[in-house]
Amino acid sequence: MSLRKAYAAVLQLLRTRRGLSQHDIAGTVTQSHISQLEALKTSATLEVNQELASALNLNPISLLALVQSAHEQRSPREILQTALLELDGIALLDEQLPTKPQKIRSRQIDGAEKKWKAVQELKAKGHSQAEIMRMLEIPRSTVGRYWYRE
Repeated sequence: MSLRKAYAAVLQLLRTRRGLSQHDIAGTVTQSHISQLEALKTSATLEVNQELASALNLNPISLLALVQSAHEQRSPREILQTALLELDGIALLDEQLPTKPQKIRSRQIDGAEKKWKAVQELKAKGHSQAEIMRMLEIPRSTVGRYWYRE
């Protein structure tokens, strides 16, 4: 079963079990969008999932666990137990997580910065560009570029 089908089936199941119409759970998510979700014509974003879960008085994770359960044809308990084991295995089960992504420097930038520092240190010690090129085993053009950069 595709995730889109599983989402549609679970959304419809929860809504009908609670005796609610598409219009009843519509809020910031319109009734037509809910209809399109249940008709497999669109997919839910994380924001839409959160809104629908709230309208159904569920935690968004509960809704996603039910969807994954339908998708994998496993019980919700099995899905949640697997998730708990995975999060515990990567030591994130009880961690406070960041609320926004951090800027991560690429390895290339770090490597270039290390080469620049090495060139500058050897330059300060009085070595020539040719000596530095041999010592660090980097091309003359790279040494020249780092030689003049402050």
